[in-house]
Amino acid sequence: MRKFASPLAILLVLTCAIVLGVHLLIDRAIDGAIKSHAEMDAMKWAKELNSNLLESGDALANGALTEDQKAVIDAAIKFGNVYAFIVYDTSGQMVYSSDYGAPGPGSVRTVNQTAQQVVASGTSNVEVVQRVSPSGSQSVFVDALVSAKGQDGRAIGAVQVYLDKSDIATFYHGLLDWIGLLLPVVCAVIYAIPSVAFVMKREQAFTRNERVRQLSRYDALTGALNRHTMSTEAKKRFADRDAYGEIGVFFLDVDKFKSVNDTHGHEFGDAYLKHIASLLISNVRETDLVGRMGGDEFVVCFPNASFEFLDEVGHRILNEANQPFEYKGKTIQGSLSIGVHLAELEESGPEALHAADLALYHAKTNGRNRMQVYFSALDAALLRRCAVEARMREALERDEFEIHFQPLSKPSDGSIIGFEALLRLNSADGTPICPTEFIPIAEETGMIQVLGMRTLRQAIETAKTWPDDIFLSVNLSPAQFQKGDLVTEIEALLTELVFPARRLELEVTENLLMADEERVSAQLVGLKRMGISIAMDDFGTGYSSLGYLWKYDFDKLKIDRVFLEGFEFDNARYREIIETIVTLGHKMGMQVTVEGVENESQTEMLNEFACDQYQGFLIGKPMPAAQALETISTERAAKPSVA
Repeated sequence: MRKFASPLAILLVLTCAIVLGVHLLIDRAIDGAIKSHAEMDAMKWAKELNSNLLESGDALANGALTEDQKAVIDAAIKFGNVYAFIVYDTSGQMVYSSDYGAPGPGSVRTVNQTAQQVVASGTSNVEVVQRVSPSGSQSVFVDALVSAKGQDGRAIGAVQVYLDKSDIATFYHGLLDWIGLLLPVVCAVIYAIPSVAFVMKREQAFTRNERVRQLSRYDALTGALNRHTMSTEAKKRFADRDAYGEIGVFFLDVDKFKSVNDTHGHEFGDAYLKHIASLLISNVRETDLVGRMGGDEFVVCFPNASFEFLDEVGHRILNEANQPFEYKGKTIQGSLSIGVHLAELEESGPEALHAADLALYHAKTNGRNRMQVYFSALDAALLRRCAVEARMREALERDEFEIHFQPLSKPSDGSIIGFEALLRLNSADGTPICPTEFIPIAEETGMIQVLGMRTLRQAIETAKTWPDDIFLSVNLSPAQFQKGDLVTEIEALLTELVFPARRLELEVTENLLMADEERVSAQLVGLKRMGISIAMDDFGTGYSSLGYLWKYDFDKLKIDRVFLEGFEFDNARYREIIETIVTLGHKMGMQVTVEGVENESQTEMLNEFACDQYQGFLIGKPMPAAQALETISTERAAKPSVA
């Protein structure tokens, strides 16, 4: 007996487990069956109600019922296990209740959102409520909301039916208990596997549906709300300002995200976006909304917010975003720019988002890695930007950009040895537009690609009229390096115009070198191999990394005008700075040009340092091409010995 005790015990335990499992699984299936049965009854009852009540009178118009219609209701409640119902119109407002009748004149009728959705979608909404008494008996009630349709099939409202399904539930559960008592082994063998399979399929279907719901609501990459859901949820909150009060909005953008992607790859970029989304979600309240609007842009919506709260959260986010981020052995120290706006009660969602977007743009144009609160002047700034952009597109189409040329001189005798080409643009009324205003717009909009090569072409065509010993200097925008074909384009242009590369000097800034070092490096090397001189412009105003000077082997260092401006009020200090930069440039084998030379006292100081070139108003202001040629001719005529 002992040898069979253990197998019997195992079999008994296994049988009990199977029977219990079957019981639980079938019980769950019964719950689903009750719900389906209830929905079918509700649909059937609503159909009867349609034909006998809703289509035969004006109940949906004013809730009034005839005696015959009331008789239909009484019969349904008495014989159809319907103990209450409510009729809604197409907007989701109640027009009749079996308990309270029609709403009185002037009464406020609230909108049932679920009824409204049922009317719009035609999909029923069924909820099952189960209660178990101390004696073990079960009461099952069903709240079913189904669409009511007219003879033409068009939705005319919705009907909410309250059904009592206790009898069928008791029958099902009693049947289950009987089977469980009489045929445990048979149930375990016969029904266990099919039941498990059935439940598993239901779970799989539920999982798939839940996955679809998640995909339709959340951004697949970051887990933040997707654009559609974010817009929908924010709209709801802006529509109910009594409940949500003043609503704060953050518009966030990852600084230089394209550079992160280009440098470290898209896998790293995706991981970084997940990190940023997680950072945002962890720093807001459960009632707040965090959504990804696309790319590296995020929006956060703060109901019932204050300026103090937004300031605290914003700075906390900025500080955490500045922490190093590591992924698969690669580390970056990124940053965010944040536009902030606290929407007043009368503002709509789109207006608030627009204000936060303007603030974000202002934050990015003023150095990034900062939080900017919206102020009304930003609207005027946007109008100005739009006007300048429109003028630029018009000027580009009509070829109305102008190039002026500012001379560079040799300190030893003051003779002109080159010109820097400077782009100029006037508004429609002839007012000059500052290059610091229109050049960034050209870079952001992509116009710089066409404008840059057109400027280089026109400048070279002008330089061909000068003597061969006078060079041409042209600025390159970092955006012109993005496509990676700059070397090929410039080489083709020089060949076409038969212009020697030795007479061309191209100026770049430190910002270019920081943007995409690998791609920029290859193109700078290609330009130098052609014989073109490369100058670092505005030296001393950026990071001024000596590593860049060593790595790229610049031909020239241009000292920014800010140092001579400083020399005017602090002679000793700026004299030492300028001398140090000049010495550094010469030690590294570079020529040194000083910009912003405007008076004799400056040249007296600079002459002591043996600078190679001067540029500034003392030497000559930027001038049109014809005047530049005339200036050269006049100088050569006055000094015939100059070759």
